[in-house]
Amino acid sequence: MARWLVKAALQKGMSALPASESVNYLFQRHVSRSLPASEAAFRRKFERATAHLRAYEEHGPGRPLGEAVLYEFGAGWDLAVPVAYWALGAERQLLVDIHANLRPELVNGALERLRRLAPELEAAAAREIRVPDAGAISSADDLRERFGIDYVAPRDARSTGFEDACVDLVTSTNTLEHIPAVDIPPILAECRRLLRPDGVMSSRIDLADHYSYFDRGLTPYNFLRYEDSRWRWLNSDLLYQNRLRRPDYLGAFVEAGLAVVEETATRPDEAGLAELARLEVAERFRGYTLDDLAVTALVLVARPA
Repeated sequence: MARWLVKAALQKGMSALPASESVNYLFQRHVSRSLPASEAAFRRKFERATAHLRAYEEHGPGRPLGEAVLYEFGAGWDLAVPVAYWALGAERQLLVDIHANLRPELVNGALERLRRLAPELEAAAAREIRVPDAGAISSADDLRERFGIDYVAPRDARSTGFEDACVDLVTSTNTLEHIPAVDIPPILAECRRLLRPDGVMSSRIDLADHYSYFDRGLTPYNFLRYEDSRWRWLNSDLLYQNRLRRPDYLGAFVEAGLAVVEETATRPDEAGLAELARLEVAERFRGYTLDDLAVTALVLVARPA
């Protein structure tokens, strides 16, 4: 059996267990050892945080970052992106997760990497960064007191309960692709409600088959082969992939009242495009152009329409 099918079966089984998120965490930490994430992954997250802030500086209200309120949904296990925001000057952040995924030991690992890699990260960002002291955090209260990060979970990103127009920058980093299609418009509409009239939203979306990252026998388009009836049995709640393509996300932003002001799409080279053209995709994907199917990553910067 292919490696990805084994992983899909394991995750499908774990998703049916009580406290499946905790079981998945323990599995990734102690069995597959995919947590904590690699140093290379931490560098990528820092780079993506820097890119989000560049979008704010270019398209936002001109309000200094230290005076702005940031909001991110789907912050993840180690909060590497919010930690990067703090290092780059953010003073106030609101984070929500559908599950309480915060793991202080992983956050402490991200803080340690920030301290150790500070000169390199500062050079890459071309700006000064703050370095945290050596004290470890042990709770969400520590995050609020030391870093201005309010971590709220479990909390539904479709209805956060935060007041209207209280946020200057909304970000999501490799999160939207894991959300069921029906839930994306209301989540984006909530982001629109939270944004100030001159605020900005910056989203990075990974459109590739995530199983291709550890099974080199797969292309980024492997999951496009499966009809919904079959994909349902392969798609685990613990690594849910909605398989939406570029036009779907653009339409969802418009539906939510967000006007896209900048778009960056990552596409394959000619060999990759030819490989995709040879793939027999499922019926639901046959109405897309080859160019739209080919997009493997998408960065959308939007403002309230």
